[in-house]
Amino acid sequence: MRLWPLFFTACAHVSTVPTPPRDPIALTYLGVAGWQLEAGGKTILTDPYFSRPADANQPLVPDVAAIAAHAPVHADLIVVGHSHFDHLLDAAEVAKRTGAELIGSLSTMRVAIASGVPEAQLTGISGGEDLARSGFSVRVIRSLHSMIGAADTLGEIGEAPQLPMPQSGYKAGGTFAYLIEIAGHEVLVLDTANFIESELAGIHPDIAIIAPGLREQIRDYSCRLVHVLGDPPIVLATHFDDWHHAPADQPPGEDLQKFIAEIQHCSPHTRVIVPKHFERMTF
Repeated sequence: MRLWPLFFTACAHVSTVPTPPRDPIALTYLGVAGWQLEAGGKTILTDPYFSRPADANQPLVPDVAAIAAHAPVHADLIVVGHSHFDHLLDAAEVAKRTGAELIGSLSTMRVAIASGVPEAQLTGISGGEDLARSGFSVRVIRSLHSMIGAADTLGEIGEAPQLPMPQSGYKAGGTFAYLIEIAGHEVLVLDTANFIESELAGIHPDIAIIAPGLREQIRDYSCRLVHVLGDPPIVLATHFDDWHHAPADQPPGEDLQKFIAEIQHCSPHTRVIVPKHFERMTF
């Protein structure tokens, strides 16, 4: 009887998919949930918000001086995660100044149109889109708002909103996360502390921008999130400062320290960074 080997090691071939080269990427924290990403000659902004009004119950008008001081002269894209004022108030003005395409929900589109952004610069989304652009791509991921209360997280901004309007006029209008693929990097942006675990399955970014606020109301928030993301090498904290005070850097408070400890306990090889305002970081 002739015995055939179970494995033909001499003929065995293991195929490998080469990892695409990564060029440097720079990220700058703009305050609240705002970020500026620069790579491959492209500039992408997330939730740019500079105005920080002292009283959000009054009609809110973008602070053009603050925008001029901190927004780039040119940008290729602005993404808005949801339509609360501390994410949306300045986005339309920044889009007009920079010429950027503005991506967001129906509520975001309504405010942008009412603000005079040309329709050619607007892309409405509903979640699930995977958008190709010159030099980068953007995947729109359905998500959830942090548990600040149903009255604040539900509802759409009505058609043809009358601007300016107070905080109460800015409804969430749906919540989205974004996976930005650029220069060999995958950057995930979660601008509020909640997520849909199934929507993140298979997404393994090398940089994850994560909001920690009110995460204690979400079951095992930090561990579930980093594990579904494949334990990303870098986590950047976001949306941890006060929306109505001028940016001020200070050592992480107790809640941020707990957030850092949670991530490091669940994913020891993940580097957690609490960014400084307007400090450009290169990876």
